[in-house]
Amino acid sequence: MELKVNTTEPEFKVITKTENEPSLKEAQDFVGGMVECITFPNGDLLIINEEGKLMQLPLNPEATALWRMVFTKQNYVTGYDDFVVGPALYIKKGALKNWA
Repeated sequence: MELKVNTTEPEFKVITKTENEPSLKEAQDFVGGMVECITFPNGDLLIINEEGKLMQLPLNPEATALWRMVFTKQNYVTGYDDFVVGPALYIKKGALKNWA
């Protein structure tokens, strides 16, 4: 699977099948650097660039909307007001094999 980084308009890719799960190298290439993995309460995984904010990558509106739907003010003391920058991979729990 080949994933390419797009720094002008961050991509948000959803992976629902195990055969589409990226390797670490593919994930790093997609996010443009070192990966940060965020496990959602339901077991899904969000992979982003660990240094995206330091690199001043552009806001990723789709990933940020997902983040705020999950990490609501009612359920989490912190986190709701955070945001996601740069390309993001969202791997559904059922598609996780090597990242679990």
